[in-house]
Parts: sequence; C-alpha cells; structure tokens
Amino acid sequence: MNVFSYVLAEDSVDAVPDKSSTKFVVDDNIGEAIHIHLRNVRLETSVDDFELLARNLEHARRKLDDGNR
Repeated sequence: MNVFSYVLAEDSVDAVPDKSSTKFVVDDNIGEAIHIHLRNVRLETSVDDFELLARNLEHARRKLDDGNR
C-alpha cells in the first residue's frame, strides 16, 4: 500500500439507505493507482483506465444534458 496519496476530488453523498456512509473521494495513490471511494465501495483503477472512465462519464453526462434520456 502506498503511503503517498493525493486527493483529486471529495464530496458527500446522500445517506440513502441511512446505514451507508456518505463518503465520496477520488484519490491518486502516487505510483500505484487511482482509487474511487463511494460509500463503502472502493474502485481501484490504473491512471489510463480512470481517464477512460472519466471521458465516458462526461460523454454520458452530455447526452443526458441534451435530453437523450
């Protein structure tokens, strides 16, 4: 486990269901991987995979904003 970690994004999430954490954090474990923490789930990706995920999520968001729901 890498002791050097740089937080890239952080926010809270509505606690639904009430027993779940409200945690949302994206951090860069320098030299290892990008971690995406959402409630009690952690996704670990390479930097390349994270960039691909971010591009695809942005593309999906634009489609939703265009009314293509």
